Formats: sequence, structure tokens, C-alpha cells
Amino acid sequence: MNIGPPTFDIDDVRRANECACAFDHLTKQVAIEAVNAGWLEGEVALALADAAERYVMHIAAGTHAVPVAANCNTARAGEA
Repeated sequence: MNIGPPTFDIDDVRRANECACAFDHLTKQVAIEAVNAGWLEGEVALALADAAERYVMHIAAGTHAVPVAANCNTARAGEA
């Protein structure tokens, strides 16, 4: 899977559309592969929607770990 970086700054209104287009393309690719593997298109659509909802809830819960460099060259929250 090849996801390129955004080409617009964080405050550019075009960034959200760029992100949506990238994920629309990726979602279609995943769906086509799943259907070709034998899953029904409706099953795939629901599974993708459910996975997206679970990810949103995971982010909203704030329980995900913040990545830390393996070599500890970056300061963690509260350090420095």
C-alpha cells in the first residue's frame, strides 16, 4: 500500500479533500481485492465502515500510545 504525504499545509482547506480522495482510492483498492477474494461487496462495505468507526472511537478514547523513538532521542511528555 502506497500512501503519499499531504501536499498542502495543515491549515489549507484543500488538505481535507486531498486526504478524502487518497482514502477513497485506497478503500476502493481494498474493496476490489476483498471481492476478488470471494467476499460479498455488501460485506466488504460494512466491514470497512465498522473498522473506520472502531478507529474513530479508539482515537476519541485517547487510549492509543504515543510513538516514542526506539533510541529515546526524543523527549517524552513532561521531560526536557
